[in-house]
Amino acid sequence: EDEFAYLWQAKVMAAGRIAVPSPPEPESFFVPFVVDHNGLRFGKYPPGWPAALALGAAAGVPFWVNPLLAGLAVWLTYRLGQRLGGDLAGLLAGLLSATSPMLLMLSGSLMPHLLSLVLTVGWTLAWFELFLQSPHANLQGPRRSIRIAAAGGSLGLMILTRPATALAVAIPFALHAVYLLVRFRRRFLRDLVAIGAAVLAVAAILPLWQWIQTGEPWRNPYTLYWPYDRMGFGPGSGPLAEGHTLHQAWINTRLSLTAWQHDLFGWPFLSW
Repeated sequence: EDEFAYLWQAKVMAAGRIAVPSPPEPESFFVPFVVDHNGLRFGKYPPGWPAALALGAAAGVPFWVNPLLAGLAVWLTYRLGQRLGGDLAGLLAGLLSATSPMLLMLSGSLMPHLLSLVLTVGWTLAWFELFLQSPHANLQGPRRSIRIAAAGGSLGLMILTRPATALAVAIPFALHAVYLLVRFRRRFLRDLVAIGAAVLAVAAILPLWQWIQTGEPWRNPYTLYWPYDRMGFGPGSGPLAEGHTLHQAWINTRLSLTAWQHDLFGWPFLSW
């Protein structure tokens, strides 16, 4: 169902639009997770992945986008492993990624996970090259500016693709940024401010997108489809009358981690 909505929105964006007028009888033209609101019809999801998928849709090959991203993800993972542990570590990381059932399955879908993976690894690699420099690194001038733009652009695009994922990814790096400011004072301040400005400049598209679609910059289009589809706990969050609870969150987390442990590399209960 998600893929139907993503592909529908991608085709709209490939035509140079972000929404279309609602049909006279919307129920007769039902598309999963596509919303009719204030006379407009649009997908409920953030714009990052539909925009990337629109490039494939415009060329008539939307199913090529995720396989190409999978190849890029494997190469970036190799580069990250090489950066942290040398050539052998990079090759092993790339091999594990290329043979992961999760990566292979998602590369045959129209889901946004591989774009998120590419952006996460790209952000991490750029950050490490900026702030965990090797003794032989010489990142000055244009090379440093490119890394700053890559880092800020990657996290900003991740916010446009999967905002909650972007928040989770950013937290440890934010802690590292605090450490850098405390430990080195003003040495990295300009770089950190530049990265933050780039992130905010790209991420500002999200409230603008929501304002154009819903009339409110902070109105999540998810709630236009299911009013309870919001983050949080208690009544109004989740489909149950009592709302989402910490107990349900624990059950969901445990089941998700079990599936991850079992399926990530195709080795039952040995993937960790």
